Amino acid sequence: MPERPGQKKIRRVAAALILLMGLGLVVDRSRLLLEGRASLDWPSVSGTVVEAAAAPVSGARIGPGWRIRVSYEYEVDGRSFASDRVRLSRRLGEKTEIKAREELVLYEPGEPVPVYYDPDRPARSVLVTGPDKRAWFGLSVGIGLLVIAVLFWVVPTRSNSSPRSGRRSGS
Repeated sequence: MPERPGQKKIRRVAAALILLMGLGLVVDRSRLLLEGRASLDWPSVSGTVVEAAAAPVSGARIGPGWRIRVSYEYEVDGRSFASDRVRLSRRLGEKTEIKAREELVLYEPGEPVPVYYDPDRPARSVLVTGPDKRAWFGLSVGIGLLVIAVLFWVVPTRSNSSPRSGRRSGS
């Protein structure tokens, strides 16, 4: 049966919303992966850990997650900078408490730490270079949303004007 009046419009609005979500995710995760790849070539300097702590993250997740927070200072060409970015990532609370505390051992306050900085913007730095492997998952989800949006846009819905009548066997 053909679509009922208004169904096509609703389907296309849904497709547009899903498309926007998918595009946003694809653009964000692609940028994150490219930046991570570029960070592999960033120069490094020795910095100093100012503060390091493991903290629980609460929110709209199932179960608690943990993350580490590391504040550090470094100097590039006689200019001082401070940062708290460990890696180029969008991860929030992906660690267990044990994993967070194990990683925290690498960052003792007052101790030196290698700091990798963007040569074009030295205020931008990380302690761990490289692309975030989990960004690939987000990119895949974004591409999946784009496919779903196209299907919603193209494939019409079916309408049943009356409930199905069951067939009886043996009649």
